[in-house]
Amino acid sequence: MDSKFYAGLECESLFFMFYYEEGSLAQVLAAKALKAKIWRYHKQLRTWFQRLETPKVINTEFERGNYRYWDFISWSEKIRNDFTFEYRYLENVELSGEFGR
Repeated sequence: MDSKFYAGLECESLFFMFYYEEGSLAQVLAAKALKAKIWRYHKQLRTWFQRLETPKVINTEFERGNYRYWDFISWSEKIRNDFTFEYRYLENVELSGEFGR
């Protein structure tokens, strides 16, 4: 599988591969493509977030601001205002193996 192929896909397709191809190379490549599109994975919520603007608060433990996120239950993009994203829940691994575990 070619990572360039994944980079050209729409986010909804990447979310599908991420959530429904768990444990596969497709999941890793989808996650890598989402990260390249500035999405960030929240390990506790098992949800992808993207900043809508520069956070209002940023420190060493968290940031607070307005985000869009992918709701995998309703299968749609939603907005979450004044959300605190604690960095301890940020998936920050090299995407060469399993992801989100």
